[in-house]
Amino acid sequence: MRLWTTTILSLVALGAAACGGDRATTGGGGSSDGGSSSNTGAGGAGAGTGVGGGGGMMQPPPKERATISGDITWQVTFDATAQMGGATDCAYTRHYEGVQDDSAPWLCPSCEIIYRTQVEMTAGLTDCYPQVSEFEPAEQEWIGYGNGAYFRGLGVRMSEQGTAAPSGEMVVVANQVTGIDALAGGTLGFDVSGQLTVGSEEGDPLNGFEPPSSYECGWPKADPPPYAGNHMVALGQTLPDGLFKDACEEAVRLHDFAGSYLFVDMSAMDCPPCQQMAQGEEAFVGSLAQQGIDVHVVTLLAPSLSDTLGETTTTMLDTWKSTYGLQSPVLADRGWGLTMFIDAFGGIENTGYPSWVIVAPDLTVIDMGTGFGTWDDHVATITAHAN
Repeated sequence: MRLWTTTILSLVALGAAACGGDRATTGGGGSSDGGSSSNTGAGGAGAGTGVGGGGGMMQPPPKERATISGDITWQVTFDATAQMGGATDCAYTRHYEGVQDDSAPWLCPSCEIIYRTQVEMTAGLTDCYPQVSEFEPAEQEWIGYGNGAYFRGLGVRMSEQGTAAPSGEMVVVANQVTGIDALAGGTLGFDVSGQLTVGSEEGDPLNGFEPPSSYECGWPKADPPPYAGNHMVALGQTLPDGLFKDACEEAVRLHDFAGSYLFVDMSAMDCPPCQQMAQGEEAFVGSLAQQGIDVHVVTLLAPSLSDTLGETTTTMLDTWKSTYGLQSPVLADRGWGLTMFIDAFGGIENTGYPSWVIVAPDLTVIDMGTGFGTWDDHVATITAHAN
């Protein structure tokens, strides 16, 4: 059994995906690690027979992250059929304020840089935007650019939406799209243009998602090399890496579980099949342990089926673990699940909660699917592979 979420379907209409407007969205895999450095200052020599002073530890320079700010305007043109239905040509403008965020590279593997932005509709909110979309405009977006292309999304894999031309501290964005179905009937077109100013500030480009040297919650720490794959889940390929917060409020790297079998599932707190799966999780782990097979079930948890991209709090993680008596990690999903499985299963209509992937100790994907019946088939899959 599997459940779909209306929020996923709503995302299709909320975003601005390939058309550059506000009628569709997609959103995508991987992780990056940041570090810091320190230098030791030499002590000065003492005068006469005095002893030289000890060297002091110099503090590492503060981290910096890029910032972005500016306006993008959508000029909307309706065809004669839409105008007969009451539509009128118009324009709306979004103002963006954002910071570099390297913690979720799966959202845009083609981007040279990704920004997490706050968005305000500064013009056209009442007279233009309602002619284009039935939904409220998003207040947060991910934007980025790379190889001359501009990308945008709401928390799952970002879609290409025109061109981005960086020049000094300025990025010029442009796109033109025609033939989009209009709410009033007929079609509409977008002429998108804007300028974004790039700067820098003191701040963490990983935004708190740098894994610790060891996990307070006791998870293994394999420290494999950084993931350099294509951020797609596929049989026989390396599982894309990811960074997620756990109940100890630390950033956990998915690839740190290398060396044991993994069952990675995308679940939501109010999803009955997900709850059923969690009820049998410890028995599943125990049955394989009796055969000498080490396995971790890594649950990527969303708040609810109606808020799949919302924030999963520490309280929610603790509640899920305690309700089902789980020893394996329960982590806050950050769009990784939807990004991976929508791509893997060929679209939203084929993807439900729960969805899952089975991974060998070398991080190779050996099976994946959506929905849940019993754990028996998964025990058989891992046992056959291990033997």
